[in-house]
Amino acid sequence: MLDRLVWYARRLAVMERGEIRHRIREQLARMRAGREHRGWPDFVMAGTRPAVLPMFEPLFQADLPPAIARQLQVAADTFRSGKLTLLNRQWPASMLDASGSVDPVIWRLDPVSGANWPGTERSAFDTDFRFDTAKGDFKYVAEANRLHFLVAPAINARRTLDAELAANIIGSLHSWMDANLPGRGINWYSGIELGYRLASLSCIVAALDPWVDATTAERLGAFVNFHATWLARFPSLYSSANNHLVAEAMGLVLAARMLPGHADASAWLASGKMHLEDRALALFHEDGIGREQSPAYSAFTLEMLLVGFGALGQDSLGPEIRDRLAKAAEALCAFLDKEGNTPSIGDDDQSRVLLAFGSEEPRYTASIAAAVAGAVDRPDLSPPIRDPHWRDVVFASPANGKTPAEGTVTFPHGGYSVRRGAIAGRTVHMVFDHGPLGFGALAAHGHADALAIWLSLDGLPVIVDAGTYLYNGEGANRGRFRVSAVHNTLTIDGVSQSEPSGAFNWMPRRARATLESASASPQLNVAASHDGYARRFGVVHHRALTETSNGFEITDSLKGASPSGNVEIAFLLAPDLTVTIEGQSAVVCRQDRPVVTLLAPNGARIEAVRADAVTGRGLHSPGFGVLQETTTVVFRAPASETLWRSSILINPLT
Repeated sequence: MLDRLVWYARRLAVMERGEIRHRIREQLARMRAGREHRGWPDFVMAGTRPAVLPMFEPLFQADLPPAIARQLQVAADTFRSGKLTLLNRQWPASMLDASGSVDPVIWRLDPVSGANWPGTERSAFDTDFRFDTAKGDFKYVAEANRLHFLVAPAINARRTLDAELAANIIGSLHSWMDANLPGRGINWYSGIELGYRLASLSCIVAALDPWVDATTAERLGAFVNFHATWLARFPSLYSSANNHLVAEAMGLVLAARMLPGHADASAWLASGKMHLEDRALALFHEDGIGREQSPAYSAFTLEMLLVGFGALGQDSLGPEIRDRLAKAAEALCAFLDKEGNTPSIGDDDQSRVLLAFGSEEPRYTASIAAAVAGAVDRPDLSPPIRDPHWRDVVFASPANGKTPAEGTVTFPHGGYSVRRGAIAGRTVHMVFDHGPLGFGALAAHGHADALAIWLSLDGLPVIVDAGTYLYNGEGANRGRFRVSAVHNTLTIDGVSQSEPSGAFNWMPRRARATLESASASPQLNVAASHDGYARRFGVVHHRALTETSNGFEITDSLKGASPSGNVEIAFLLAPDLTVTIEGQSAVVCRQDRPVVTLLAPNGARIEAVRADAVTGRGLHSPGFGVLQETTTVVFRAPASETLWRSSILINPLT
């Protein structure tokens, strides 16, 4: 109870008056909804048949590239096997019942704890996924209920004219509806999930239309009708108007297009279109960086926007929005290393709108950049390497583009500097963060990583991010993976620049970063600062990165008072690397071959930390719910010194 009260108090602390009034009205509406007991027949419209959206028709009209055809076949075979693997977890039993459709028990099952989330016996708003962590992390049950794992098998059924597979997928939709009565249970709590389900259903309807009889058509129409009605009733506004509102807007547009004869279709369409246009500009800085300060969240927000605008039609992309989407694709491409991988910055929960056959898509951001290139007709934006995906067909993604030119690009609004080039004969990709904490009052998906760095060499990660791990399932680790101590920056006495106040919120004390200088030369030469320690210690942290002939020099300084205690400068290494301390150096090796040498500041002590459950150092989460041991190299020195120079020396290939 105390945790819940504290959460509400901290949430209220970041709300403006208008939002407080909105939340009161919203809570009253939720209480009314909790007293409702309605069934799917209440939302059936006689003679209704969900329309097939033109944006998906190319999937069924021509031969597909062999790699995509194989992808669809693997998805179909995986479905038939009864194996459900999402978010790096396999559900503990066959997902199929005797008929070959998804067993209704799957829709409430947590694959880790084995517990069942509330179903039709409880109102959606009487669930407690934030604090009832015994059942597990809500993200797992939400992922299965997005229905996106049914989409690729449905496409394959259409292309191979597999009537039995089509019947099993349609049966799975009936299974979902039987287990999730309107407004009842865990799967109606969050509007973002409804938007995703409508995206999945829109493609399934397009694929399986030849097998949808009149009775099923009416029932699927009820599915669309209630989803859109619920979305319109409980929109994510004010401090919640981040990617959640984009998903809801996408869902409303899809619903309006699938049910054009519905009395509210025009209102759904107008509301969805307005929010898609508004959020396309609000959620991306002028330089294209996503305001949620996470390349992964930028990518899937773009994917939602593309699906929504695709349903509206190509004419829906006005010049300003087209330009902002193009800049967002350019920014995503800047984060791609030689192998098309992106450093994990901020939250990454592996969300996808159009799913192949699992959440594991390491080059997801590259695929989305290519999709934007197709949608805005800018083939030059397509990255040089990506994995084939059936979304390429939907968005007419162009062929892979050219390797970007070497040099440094700085995003002054979004707050990153990226160096791509060659040092000591190695292909270098360095990212430096000098941007804001996150989007809006909550900064929900940002991490306290101001002035942090990330480094890959020859397409392999070297200095990495701790990752995300879990959202609600283990509150302590949610906090550990967001604070400054686990990021590649400087801390004072272990204090974070910004302090979390919940799984998706921060204390009022938040670091504000400032770009101080950035050279126009190809070599990286940039300086920035943040004020996250000003109130607690009376100092501002400054960091300058200077490229040298064989690596980078990092100069950290504290300006202001002379604090007591220690500073710690941390570098989290990729899990496949080993480290040896030699005097004032930490020699980092991959398969016994030196990769980089980290030189400590004069007088600093060096410590190699592995798997420290208290601080979170020496832990790495490469995917949602996955935890690996690794090493954090920590340079520790008295804070009273106020100036420290460390170096990253890149070892040439031998």
